[in-house]
Amino acid sequence: MKRLTSSLVVCMLMLGTAACTANTETEEPPQTQEMTAEQQAQAVDDMTAPVDSLVRCMLENGMEYDPQNPEFFWTSLAYFAGQYGSEHQLAEVTDDSITLPSKAVQELAIALFADYDDLLELPDSLSGRVTYDESTDAYTFGRGDIGLAETKLTFKGEEDGVVTVQADLVSLMEDQDIIGSWTVTMTNNTYADGISDPMYLYSVASVTPIETTENEGDSQTSGTTSSETASNEITVNAVYNGLSDGHTAEMTLPDGTVNAYQFTDSNVASKLQEYNVGDAITFTYTQESKDAAMVITNVE
Repeated sequence: MKRLTSSLVVCMLMLGTAACTANTETEEPPQTQEMTAEQQAQAVDDMTAPVDSLVRCMLENGMEYDPQNPEFFWTSLAYFAGQYGSEHQLAEVTDDSITLPSKAVQELAIALFADYDDLLELPDSLSGRVTYDESTDAYTFGRGDIGLAETKLTFKGEEDGVVTVQADLVSLMEDQDIIGSWTVTMTNNTYADGISDPMYLYSVASVTPIETTENEGDSQTSGTTSSETASNEITVNAVYNGLSDGHTAEMTLPDGTVNAYQFTDSNVASKLQEYNVGDAITFTYTQESKDAAMVITNVE
C-alpha cells in the first residue's frame, strides 16, 4: 500500500512539474521577427512621405537637418502633417486644415527624427502654420500641396541596421528635371512595437544634400550677373509674366531672357498672387545643377 501511495505521489509531482513547464513556456514573449526582403522594400517605400517632407522643408527654407532646432523640428512637421497627415486614422480634415491629437503628431515626429525623445516647444514664428489646443491636446496644421513634383527613393544599401537611400525630388513637368538630391539614412523605428498598426517602421537619422560638381562658371544661369554656384541661393530682379500653371511662374530678366521658375512653397504661392503681369519683382531661387529646375524659395 505504501508503495502504491508513493507511486501516486511521484506521478502527481511529475505531472505538476510538466504543467508548470508548459505554462512557463507559453508565457514567454514572442521573439521579434526580422523583416523579409519584400517587407523591407515596402517599409522603405512607406518612408517616401516623411522623406519628401524633410527635403522640401530643407530646400525651400534653406535649412539643414537638425532635429534639435525647434524651428526645423516644427517646420518639418508642418510640411509632413500638412501634406500627408490626412492619411492618419485619427486626423480631422477640413478644406484648409488638418487636426491631429498629440500622440499622432508624436508618431509623425518619430518617423522624421530617429533620435526623437519628445515634442519640442512650438516656436511663436510657426503660429501661422501650427496651433495647439490644450483643452483637446491636439495640433492643427495648415494643409499643404505637394505641387508638380514628387520624391523618389532609391535603395542604396544596409549596414549594421542602417538603411541608406537616395532621395530625388523630381519635377512632374514634361522635362522631369531633378530639382534636388539627398542621401538619407534610416534606422528601425524603436517606438513601432508600442504603436498599434504603425505607419512607419523606420525613422530618418540623417539627410545630406548631394553636392553638384559643376564648375562655378558653368553653373551660372543665363540672364543673371551672379557668380554663385548652382547649389546656392540666387536673388534676381525681373518682370513678372504671370503663372503658366499652379506651380510655375515666368519671369523676364534684365537682359530680356524669359525663364520659367517652379515653386512648391505655399508662402511663395501667396506672395506671387499679389503681383500683376508686368510688375517688377525681386525673388530668390535655387538650382541644384545647370540642367535642374530653378525653384523659387522667397519673394520679396
